[in-house]
Amino acid sequence: MDDARARKIKQVVANNFDQSFAAYEEFEEKHGFFADLTRALAEFAGLEKGMKVLDLGCGTGISSAVLAGEFGCRVTGIDLSAGMVEEGRKRIRDPRVELLVGDACRPAAATGNRNFDAALYNASIFIIPEARQSLQAAVACLEAGGIIGFSFYPELVGADGQELFAEAFTRCDRPRPKKQTITGYNEALAGLESCCGAVREGEYSKPLSTAFLVDFFSIPAQSASLFPRLDYRERKTEVKKLFAALEPESESARIVWRLAAGRRPPAAR
Repeated sequence: MDDARARKIKQVVANNFDQSFAAYEEFEEKHGFFADLTRALAEFAGLEKGMKVLDLGCGTGISSAVLAGEFGCRVTGIDLSAGMVEEGRKRIRDPRVELLVGDACRPAAATGNRNFDAALYNASIFIIPEARQSLQAAVACLEAGGIIGFSFYPELVGADGQELFAEAFTRCDRPRPKKQTITGYNEALAGLESCCGAVREGEYSKPLSTAFLVDFFSIPAQSASLFPRLDYRERKTEVKKLFAALEPESESARIVWRLAAGRRPPAAR
């Protein structure tokens, strides 16, 4: 991807998230989801108490606060959205958390070339247009043997393994977007493997709830991944229709977030 296109995508992403911080806070207060996903990713990646952690795509710092408060880590969060970072700074009073405006592809520019024990992308790697570059830059910030991992965009999986996003769009007679994520899972995984060699994969899942999905994808930044050409009011309406179509599967299907993690090779420094 050329630099001009990457810059344009990043600006769109930042604008979407600048409009989303209140919706994220309301959603998290209701569901506590991003805190749960943070715990799952941190435990899967092997985070240890007291580590210095780089939280890439930190948003309002929900994950940063969990990593500090529950794992005893010192956390530096980076996000492109100045609005999200400003809101997080108002909300989080933990001195172990620092939130910075910056580009996940150039974390050292924001952090001042500090070294970290771990770098995590909690539900953010898929909105980074230069994911491989970002992963490589994040690994360069790690101590030898440092941890790096991500959680990925949700999949809707039926009891028989059927991919239900496609089914929902079909039932609603709506075209599914060609790409729901800027970076695909296999691309992100390949980027992680290029930095770490051996990579572990896992998943975090919960029962499919259409009410949860409506709330999640009604967040402005998330609704844009499903209906990018509509304005926000129209997107909210279509989100409700889309997931209402999956009500028959609500007893048996799952929402799945893929997890992947590795370590910086000791010989890399």
